Amino acid sequence: MKATETRVQDFLSSNKTRFVIPVYQRNYDWTQEQCKQLLNDILFVGKDDEINAHFIGSIVYVHDDVYTTSGIKELVIIDGQQRLTTLTLIYLALYKLAQELQNEEMAAEINETYLINKFTSENEKLKLKPTENNDKAFSFLLSDHEGEQFPEFSRLIENYSFFRKCIGENNYKQVEQGLRKLIFVEISLDRQNDNPQRIFESLNSTGLELSQADLIRNYILMGLSSEEQNNIYKT
Repeated sequence: MKATETRVQDFLSSNKTRFVIPVYQRNYDWTQEQCKQLLNDILFVGKDDEINAHFIGSIVYVHDDVYTTSGIKELVIIDGQQRLTTLTLIYLALYKLAQELQNEEMAAEINETYLINKFTSENEKLKLKPTENNDKAFSFLLSDHEGEQFPEFSRLIENYSFFRKCIGENNYKQVEQGLRKLIFVEISLDRQNDNPQRIFESLNSTGLELSQADLIRNYILMGLSSEEQNNIYKT
């Protein structure tokens, strides 16, 4: 196990990297209340020049030094899904705003740094790979969906809409400045030497209790590759 203090921007801008939310994770379920708190924190530190950093918790992932055929490194997120997904939605809102403002340089920088892996195949392009139901919503948001509605309820859609309403021409630079100051503890696990299942249970021993079904599902799936997890989960 390696724990390192890391700036959020440095983590999300990692080249040829995908952040994979495994199927055994709970759904993305942050509400507008949590999104509002995070955005307020970002705006607060963004306008205060005396604040150099703002701590937002930890992100724990498993890295097996396994790469896809196109050289993409996959980090399996076992704790921090809610924060990581929400931060990606904020960058997506900034990207769409930059397009509206016809700021092509800003739009390209955000898209190619925080949202996609530019020189990869289409099915590996998105940096964030949520679970299947959220993946559809995230892909919908990235597409040109003007005038269309997503066919089902999704927290991703709801929270993205919230950020689009709150981030505009008058405050986007403050949001960008605040994002630069966010730090977290990056905890990297090695499946060969660590026990991701035990660590997962320890991390989730507080808050909403995991059911026995959650624990059994996680125990079965966590030791498998991402492809095997998806196949077993579906069947």
